[in-house]
Order: sequence, then C-alpha cells, then structure tokens
Amino acid sequence: MKFNMFAASIHGKKYFERDLPCQDSSSTLEFDNVQAIAVADGHGGKDYFRSDIGAKLAVEVAFEQIKIFCNELTATERFAESGIKNFELRLWEEWRKAVVKNWAENPVRDDEPRWQTVSDKYKARFTSDEKYIPVAYGTTLICAVSIGSQVLVVQIGDGSCIMLQRNGEFKAPVPPDNENFANVTTSLCDDDAFKKFRHVVLNCEDDSPLSPVAIFLSTDGLDDCYPIYENEKHLYKFYGVIVDSMKDNGFEATQAELRGELLPYMTNRGSNDDISLAYLVTNDLLCEGKDNS
Repeated sequence: MKFNMFAASIHGKKYFERDLPCQDSSSTLEFDNVQAIAVADGHGGKDYFRSDIGAKLAVEVAFEQIKIFCNELTATERFAESGIKNFELRLWEEWRKAVVKNWAENPVRDDEPRWQTVSDKYKARFTSDEKYIPVAYGTTLICAVSIGSQVLVVQIGDGSCIMLQRNGEFKAPVPPDNENFANVTTSLCDDDAFKKFRHVVLNCEDDSPLSPVAIFLSTDGLDDCYPIYENEKHLYKFYGVIVDSMKDNGFEATQAELRGELLPYMTNRGSNDDISLAYLVTNDLLCEGKDNS
C-alpha cells in the first residue's frame, strides 16, 4: 500500500520561552517499497539534560534499523513476531551505543545549557559510571513502517497511535502501557527498555473494511491538549478535521496549515509543550464517514 507521509515537530512555549531546545523529533523515510514515520519526545526533567539529542538519535537509529530489518525480509514475507522482537532489541542497543558515543564526543561543559539544573546525585553518576549516561538522553519513541500489505507500529513510552479504518472508524491499535500515567513514562533509557516496547501489525488488504487508510503518531504534547479522561475521543475528532481538510484542500495545503498554523496554535493555547505529529495517509481515503462521536 502506498501512503502520503508527513512529519513535523513544533517548539513548545514552555521551552522556547526559557531558551531551551525543542525536546521532540520527527521524520519520514522512504526507500524501495518501504515507507516509515517516527516521533520521539525527549524527557523535559532536569536530569535528562540531553534529551533533545536523545530524541533525534532515537529517530535516526530507528530508521537505520528499519532499513536493516526490511532489507532482511523477502518480497512476500510478512512481519513475524520473532523478527519484531529482534528489531526492538537492536533498536534499543544501537540507541544506547549512539548516546554513549555522543557523550564521548561531546564532554560535559560547565556552561552547557541545562547541566547546571541536573541534580547533584546524577551529576555524580554521569561523571563516574557509563551505565547512567543514557538517562541524560531519555526519550520516548513511536515508529510506523509500511511494507507490502502490512504496517508495523512500535512504541515505547507515552504518546499515541491512532488509525482511521476504511469503514470510517477510528481506533487506538497499540496495546496500552500501564506504566504510563500522569508525567511518568517508560523510556528508551530504561535498563530493560527492550522488554517494554509494545507493537501491533496492521493488515492493509484493499477489500477489508478494517484496513487503515490513515495512521497518526503523536507525542504527548498533542495528546495533553485534551482532557485525559476523553483523550482518544478528542484526538479522533482532531484527526477527522485533518482528513476533511485533505479531502477539501489537498495534502500539500493541509500540511502547510498544520506546520504554519494549527500545530503552533495547539501548543500555544493547549499544552505549551513541544508537539510532534506524523502520519501515513492513503491517496484514496476510501472510508465511509469520519465522525466517531
């Protein structure tokens, strides 16, 4: 299945007003018959003082591992559970290597932004034991990769994946993580993070009413614009508006509005947090209705 792709990260007011970098990262990838999107949200806490770099590296490493993973598949092979688990393990391992390398190449300076806010406990840990270095780069990650008639979605931490099915219904297909609540989330920097990935394989047969025609990934900066007890309901409506805009105005005009107006408005009037949104959307959008209220 062929998708239109989009990814954007918007600097949140609570960070740029303090001259802090955007903690989010997002991007798209396309090669051969593979398409992929990813969003990552670096933790804003004081001890995660290089989380903006951690988020960028998470997206970069995810795409590197997607290339390896998909090149190992044959043209007719489908995503298998063992292969997905190996992909998740390698992604986690390679991200840890990448952040340790970044640390070695960029030694901490006393004038480095955010270093002065790090707790004394973690300053001591960071400078005495390499095993703690990933904490400085802590981040969440969600990626979706399309190949053939399947889409694999892999997630660690908060944020959300919402899909629009061909029958017009919105769904949240990724299994929930009970360790995510309030401001607490699982993270790539966890020692056992490879055990905490959740994933789902979506089948995209043309004749199935349950096939996805749109897949949206977002960091919690977007999710937090809405009440937690009705989060999915509001996200469904928000994505319905985006789909309507695509149909009425086309993909390019909708993307320009998202980057230039809608997402900045969401962070400024909503969460004040960084916001990342990425999506895969089919050309035909063959769905019946959009209102899931």
